[in-house]
Amino acid sequence: MRGVCVAFLSLALALMMAPQFKISAAVAAEVGGKTKPQRIILSLGREGDRKRLFHPSLISLAVGRPYTLVIENPSLEIHEFDAPGLVSAARSSDVKVLDDIGATARPLAKIVGTPAEIEVMPGGTVEWTFVPVLAGSYDILCDIEDQSGKTHTAMGMKGLITVK
Repeated sequence: MRGVCVAFLSLALALMMAPQFKISAAVAAEVGGKTKPQRIILSLGREGDRKRLFHPSLISLAVGRPYTLVIENPSLEIHEFDAPGLVSAARSSDVKVLDDIGATARPLAKIVGTPAEIEVMPGGTVEWTFVPVLAGSYDILCDIEDQSGKTHTAMGMKGLITVK
């Protein structure tokens, strides 16, 4: 009987040390408000111009850690944040639409569920709080079309989020 108990305890300890348990613990901590999300600012274009870029164009995240991605559009054009791979590989807890850029921005709306494609108007901000649960590389795209019918992505507006 003692051998069975030791084997059971060894198995339980091994399961607790498995990567899946660590992800669940991180998600539980984030949902419970115990772990404050790290804020990362992603700009869609540059202030006052019509450049089509993500800044930064490369973002690195860690599995199981909570983040708030602050998606700002300081440019003169509408832009889109589209990262379908990341959205499906993350657990969302909050998406807010804000009325401005910066510390004085106020929430206008809250989106329930996962953000599929987010169009951000000039001068607008969206905050997405989530926990990545799967490692991988995820493209960021802007599928807004210009007057020629080409998407901003086709014109070079691309980015990458890596999760390790």
